[in-house]
Amino acid sequence: MKRLLGAMAGLAVAGAAFSVAAAGYPEKPITFVIPYSAGGSSDMLVRGLQPYVEKSMGVSLVPKNVEGGGGAVGISQAVFSSKPDGYTVTLPSNAIFGLQALGNVPWKYQDFETIARIITEDYTITVRADSDWKTLDDFIKYSKANPGKVKMGFSGFGSSTHVVAAAFAEKFGLEFQYVPYQGGSKTVAATMGGHIDANTHHPAEIKSGVDAGKIRVLAVMGDKRSNLFPNVPTLKELGHNWVVSQWRGISVAKGVPAEVKAKWEEAIKKASADPAYQKFVVEQMGGTVAPLFGKDLDTYVKEMADIFIPTTERLKAAQKK
Repeated sequence: MKRLLGAMAGLAVAGAAFSVAAAGYPEKPITFVIPYSAGGSSDMLVRGLQPYVEKSMGVSLVPKNVEGGGGAVGISQAVFSSKPDGYTVTLPSNAIFGLQALGNVPWKYQDFETIARIITEDYTITVRADSDWKTLDDFIKYSKANPGKVKMGFSGFGSSTHVVAAAFAEKFGLEFQYVPYQGGSKTVAATMGGHIDANTHHPAEIKSGVDAGKIRVLAVMGDKRSNLFPNVPTLKELGHNWVVSQWRGISVAKGVPAEVKAKWEEAIKKASADPAYQKFVVEQMGGTVAPLFGKDLDTYVKEMADIFIPTTERLKAAQKK
């Protein structure tokens, strides 16, 4: 009994010491693991957010691109191979649900802590600018008449862009030939180079290709037109009652102190209220500033999980046939 009490006392002292240390958080640079290649929308968001977080936190934020496995490598490294001290964070999105449903990772999204939603973004249907598909209707008609011929690209097998592409095909009764790439920038480059016919990426990732006149956006999947592509219709406008958006946030290892969460919440709130940051999200990311925390965030994440996990499981089952 004395040994047990002594051990408990030791744990209490250690916990108190960790709490005191956390109260001074952060005291050194914070590593922000970006689980995708440089140049994609995740990379762009972290680097755009960086100066605002550094100003609020008072320390350097160090972006680190760790690509592979549709986000699995970076996310696993950030939240399962690091201490729960808040000095290593990563960027979750709908992709975490696909990774879980496909069984590509030894974890579930509930195994780590998502402490903030930062922004939301649309998905798009994008093709080469010199293709014969001038409208979404052209694309759908051709795809129906030629099942399995259209090469659809996305970031990693099981990523959110893969799941959205599969869900799009399911909704419209289409059959694509799926081609995975490591990151949005590589997918877009493959589209421009004619290696694939279409992709389902986000406005920020395809903007340079659109500006260069090399790719064409047929439709966006959000509930409103994209700020980057105001002339491109939504699926709803085209008569299809289907809305799907991406979200990006902050996740850490399970068990980080409340003080760490509070610091990140404060930093994200300050950034979200800054006009320059708002302009960046709208004009550069083509997204919406949408901070969310606490129980509201937990509810939102579960709602997204309830959409993406079942769709991905159907995708996995189809692959086995």
